[in-house]
Amino acid sequence: MWHCSVLAHLFALVLLTSRFGCVGGTEGEPSTNETKPSTPTAAERRKAAFGRIARSAATLFDTKITNRGGDGTVVKDLDRGPPLKSNLPEDEDDKPWEEDDDEADYHEYTTKLVQEEETKKKTTEAVNEAAKTPEADQHEEGTSTPAQEPERKKEPAKKKKWLAPRTHESMDRAVVKIIDSDAHPYVTVDSGGRIIWDSSEDEESSSSDDEAEDETIYLTLPNLAKFSAEEAAHKVLSSTAGFIHPMHNRLSEMFEKAKTHECRAKIAEHFGLFANALAMETKFPFEDFYYPNMCKAIPRYRDWDNLPEGVKVQDVQYRTYQPDRETVPEGTYLENANELQVLYVILTHDKPDVTIRLIESVFVPDVTRFVIHVDGKEKSDDTYNALAKYTFEKNDEAEKEGKPEYIRMVPRENCVRVNWGAFSMVDATLKALRTVFGLDYYDDHPHEKGGDQPDNPHAFMFHKLIHIASTTYPLASNTEIRNTLASHPLDANFLHIILKPNVPSTSVWGYFVECDDALHRIHRIPPLNFEKGNGIDIYTSSQWFIISNEFAWYLAKPPKGSFVEYYLDYIEHVVVADEAFFGTVIRNTHFCSTLHNDNLLHLQFDRWENEADGTRDQRKCVMRDRNHCGRSPMTLTVDYLPVLELSGDLFARKFDDIAVPEIKGHIDERRRKEEERFVREAKIIEEQKKNGTEVSLPLEEYEFQGEGVLIVAKETVEDEEPLCLGLASSGNQVMLQPCFKDDVPPTLSSDWQMGAVIIEEIEGLNRWDIGPCSSDGELKRNETGELDMFPGVYTPSGPKCMLKIGDGPRAGRCADTDSAATKPGGLLNIFPCYTRWHQLFSFGNGDIAPKGAIHTSLPSQVIKKLKPRERARNEHLCLGVIGRGDADESQWLEEEDSEDEELWPWEHEDVPVYENGRKKLGLWKGQQIQTTPCSNVG
Repeated sequence: MWHCSVLAHLFALVLLTSRFGCVGGTEGEPSTNETKPSTPTAAERRKAAFGRIARSAATLFDTKITNRGGDGTVVKDLDRGPPLKSNLPEDEDDKPWEEDDDEADYHEYTTKLVQEEETKKKTTEAVNEAAKTPEADQHEEGTSTPAQEPERKKEPAKKKKWLAPRTHESMDRAVVKIIDSDAHPYVTVDSGGRIIWDSSEDEESSSSDDEAEDETIYLTLPNLAKFSAEEAAHKVLSSTAGFIHPMHNRLSEMFEKAKTHECRAKIAEHFGLFANALAMETKFPFEDFYYPNMCKAIPRYRDWDNLPEGVKVQDVQYRTYQPDRETVPEGTYLENANELQVLYVILTHDKPDVTIRLIESVFVPDVTRFVIHVDGKEKSDDTYNALAKYTFEKNDEAEKEGKPEYIRMVPRENCVRVNWGAFSMVDATLKALRTVFGLDYYDDHPHEKGGDQPDNPHAFMFHKLIHIASTTYPLASNTEIRNTLASHPLDANFLHIILKPNVPSTSVWGYFVECDDALHRIHRIPPLNFEKGNGIDIYTSSQWFIISNEFAWYLAKPPKGSFVEYYLDYIEHVVVADEAFFGTVIRNTHFCSTLHNDNLLHLQFDRWENEADGTRDQRKCVMRDRNHCGRSPMTLTVDYLPVLELSGDLFARKFDDIAVPEIKGHIDERRRKEEERFVREAKIIEEQKKNGTEVSLPLEEYEFQGEGVLIVAKETVEDEEPLCLGLASSGNQVMLQPCFKDDVPPTLSSDWQMGAVIIEEIEGLNRWDIGPCSSDGELKRNETGELDMFPGVYTPSGPKCMLKIGDGPRAGRCADTDSAATKPGGLLNIFPCYTRWHQLFSFGNGDIAPKGAIHTSLPSQVIKKLKPRERARNEHLCLGVIGRGDADESQWLEEEDSEDEELWPWEHEDVPVYENGRKKLGLWKGQQIQTTPCSNVG
């Protein structure tokens, strides 16, 4: 029986100091200790380093911990992609999600990549050997071994996927057979083209139950040779079955969702494009689409598994645009972030108070403007009227103060009826952009000049345009928002794009029309692809972005003959067009040189609609396969706040003020504190500059810095070989490892864990950085070296922290409990940091988890998806080891069957034990850490 126990009172934290660090006395004073010759003994090292603890390290855990620490490897949310900054080893590729699942979990993909990397070397020889054999010989039956070719060097080739032979799809489901009714007068068919068998006939002539269902469509027609060509064609096409019947059924199916004449006519007209193309032997819609890719700044890499030598996936996907200020012309950057003019475009459809709260949360007088688009449906009229009243009042107040208007509504007659997954999402944004530049006015006054310029008298002035939904809310303070945007060039465009061309199967890429507030699938549409001669590729991206004035103008008023003008005709008929438009436009135009591949928005997607409990939202299931559905972002809850705080993003969605009314209040309080900090720091900087002193900002009470820590298993502190959390010599597994080099433990004092140790004395990859941490609650290192946790206002488990490995080729990566494993038994590994709940850890105080135990907590959204009996058991998962606890974990740990299974070290009799009767942890040296219910103490 396998057991897994919490390492209760598990971890003591020991401060680390470098032998070359600051020593004794006042910070900044030169060291009075001399460096010893090479390979000193442990005693010599200890003597030389006595008292060598820098002030910064000495205060490391005597203060609160916040998210202001860290080494710059903070990364993005999963559904938005991997980090823009990373300390990955040069020889590793960490790939983002695949293009065929545009919101798939990036980290799940990375986990598979680790396993693939470990097996890559083992398969290279087999691949090379197979590459020597001509492909035809490998698959042709009955061929002999080919003659040996001269040996030559080859690059390892990627094996082609071998597919079984197949016929065309139409051969299976659309076969039509014509029966001569003159020759076979007794054969009859029904209106669907199925043969009606006469029971009086011989049984052999009828279809038996054992035969597969015949999907062939039969027509009974007189001998067609008796008629003229025109008469024969009329006979075939006027039949109640045959060619016309499937088309009749298809149109009937589409008309079910269409109620108005205009909508049914639109469906019929577009259906006719395909029917007439077949009849006239011409191309189907968009088969001959072509536009040259004008992007020269970003190389195109279709096959990320076979990139050119020296090119890594992170080089392609993690694109940044933040050139050194010294290397660019004057005016590329805005020198004063306080002067940055920001314009928000907000899409909404209900709850006007939510939009008003969003506006007021980001408003900064004189440098902020807004354009609001309200859904064009009648049910949104009240929302429009309420926001129009608010807009009038605010602009009237501004006018009385001698200031111009700063809020503008898209005129009601121009508002788009927005539907899930439809082009109308894109159209609403484009309509709002036209309102931004005052083009609504010039549409109503066509004889006035100026509408062809972005700085016309009716245009809003701005440097950056932030496109968000009303369900979005700022995470950062307004000062931080401006500072972040101003740290990039004025022409920078912040989008999140999967920079691998999206090449979906033709069987799922449909041609749709939108009418009667619904999507109607007409037929298939060819995916645009460079290899197929279309000149450009489609790229999956988010519809929410932060863009420059120049790019916004290009979208609002596309130049004649531009890519946007051509692409709009195509994208209008693509499902989820909003995720295939904006990224595709910037990636195929000259604006690609200004792309910073991060839209600074955090969102977490919910389950696919076909996996939902209960009734499906059929709006999200529009494909031919009704189980191929879309999904939407999940509603963020209070327990998700630590993830939001540590995400490094400026905004997040989606929020629901009715379902979770308190979450925005907590965010407002943190934003307020952050704003106050910026004010304090600005005063300090101004004073220091006035005095001519070097600018240096003091640490806040919750900040820390230092050389890192050892995370020690407390029960082993007095053992001959103390054990620490550490990384294996190879791979990503987090193990129980010796803390020190062999000659160090005998020299340790009895209370060594209460002070600090020297980095050069530790063994292997045991050094950790704790943080950044969320700010709700408090952590303090007590006299015994343990962390005391104090709960926060909304976080009962206190601050949640990342645990980053401090050394080796994976330095900067985060501890991860088996990539979102929601049950005990998840293995602890090191993966790229990307701010998810399974990479955030809390420290027990005896309430939620045993005192000192490190644990992670499942968000409420995840817990809801678990079976009822699993919810309480799995809500909090502690780090522990197998084979030591009291609980029976056979429910979630699968025992491996082996005829020659050897006993684990702790399974032998007469093993050493502690005074409390527990087996000594030294028996688990080298074992990987796992998760277990926090109640399973051992």
